[in-house]
Amino acid sequence: MSLVIALLLLLFTTPLVLALVRANELFYLQLRADRIRIARGRIPQRLLDDIADVLRSPPVHAGTLRGVSEDGRVRLYAEAELTDGQRQQLRNILGGWQVAQIRNAPRPR
Repeated sequence: MSLVIALLLLLFTTPLVLALVRANELFYLQLRADRIRIARGRIPQRLLDDIADVLRSPPVHAGTLRGVSEDGRVRLYAEAELTDGQRQQLRNILGGWQVAQIRNAPRPR
């Protein structure tokens, strides 16, 4: 009986946990075969173009980039094989953007 209750509790709390984790998410990008796909959220076209430029040299073939709002700033979580230089360039690029600018961005082309 307790196993059934535990499974039901897990079933009902999982969507809540996902919603809380994604509440501060600004964008979620998927990198595949030298292409960037916007999976969730909004991102200004200029920011997307700058990120794409950084990821071209050396090329990043697969992974994800997740932009979140933390303490009023944009923070990037990368699950991709990036060089230290690429990580620094991405931090520099994101440092010039405010959370409100990203949240209010129109859909990219």
